[in-house]
This record gives sequence, C-alpha cells and structure tokens, in this order.
Amino acid sequence: MVSARPTEDREFSAERRLPFALDRVWAQCTSKRGLESWWAPEDLRVTVRRFDPRSGGEVEIALRYLPAMLAPDREGAFRAAGIPISLVLRGKIRELEPHRRLVLELTLTLDRAGAGIETITRLDLAPVPEGTQVKLTVSGKTNPHWATLGQANLEGQLDRLGRSLGRASEAPL
Repeated sequence: MVSARPTEDREFSAERRLPFALDRVWAQCTSKRGLESWWAPEDLRVTVRRFDPRSGGEVEIALRYLPAMLAPDREGAFRAAGIPISLVLRGKIRELEPHRRLVLELTLTLDRAGAGIETITRLDLAPVPEGTQVKLTVSGKTNPHWATLGQANLEGQLDRLGRSLGRASEAPL
C-alpha cells in the first residue's frame, strides 16, 4: 500500500520556454478551462471546482484516475493495491501578480482520507523574445514515492501546458 504520510521537506522545479505570448500563457494558467487542460498527469481527469483568481481566492481542484473512472468495476482493485483513485487539492491563492506570478497554498488529500499533504505551488512567468519562460515549483513535505512522482509530474505538466496552448490556437508568436 502506498503511504500518504509525508516524511521530509522537498522542492521540485521544472522550466520551459514556450513559443506563446505571455498573456495567452497567463490565461491558460488562471482560468478553469485552461487549468483543466494541463494541470495533472494524463491519466487523471481534472475538474476545477473553484478558482477565484485573486490574492486570498479559494482554490479546489479534483482529480480522478481515468482507469478507475472509465472502468468502475476495477475501482476495488485500485483500492486494494493502495493506488488512490481520486485526489483533491484545496487551498487559496497566496500571491497573484498578473502576468508574472501565481502562488497557491494547497493541501492534497487522497481519496478524502487523512490530513493531507500541504504544498506551495509557484508559477513564475517572464516574457522572452521567442515567447514565455515558465517555471513551476512545488514545495512541501512528501514521502519517497510521491517525491518521484512529483518531479515527473512537473515536467509533464509543463509539456501539457505547451500542448494545450497549441491546441487553443494554432497561432504562436
């Protein structure tokens, strides 16, 4: 069984230079539709329940593992193996500087159980001649299993952000 008990402070970071204008990247990072297109790993369905884009605004993002969602008869097998089939991120926007920085203070809860894992997610954006430099950083307590997934997920998230912007409009800078 995968333990959700956090054991040590960790920070993960990933960066990408995306060939899209800063305002487009910002919109994709601060809207319900935009976040749902890139926020989580590809095997999770993202539903933004609340996202109030202002300092102190509430955030609630639900994630559900797609195989469990698409084949509910397998849900018992996922649970027996200790694989969470749903996750919820709840918290608030700690800092918001339009077109520059978004800092989220979130608690990750697995399958509605336990106290959760508290994290700080920071998104930094900067215009560059060929588009936008994006840096995504997550810090908080974690265990070795989630630490491994954490870094891989950040890399994937930024790849998905780029793809989602390409799908939103075929007109890069």
